[in-house]
Amino acid sequence: MSSITIHFKDKEEETLIQNLLQKMKISFEKDEDYFKVTDEMRKTIDEALEQDRSQFVDAFESLKKVSEKYGI
Repeated sequence: MSSITIHFKDKEEETLIQNLLQKMKISFEKDEDYFKVTDEMRKTIDEALEQDRSQFVDAFESLKKVSEKYGI
């Protein structure tokens, strides 16, 4: 048995594909639990939220520093 993973951009697209598969008599399963936030993820998010905002560096500045340090 083969499987294909499809990520829909919105509910309308999801409904369209489901209806199409049903009309073609192709079985499908919808995995509602695709994304779960782990305890490690929660810990990382909580730590990030507790950081001092005055020390914040945006993504572009952070990438610039990494690029300069490692020559990439």
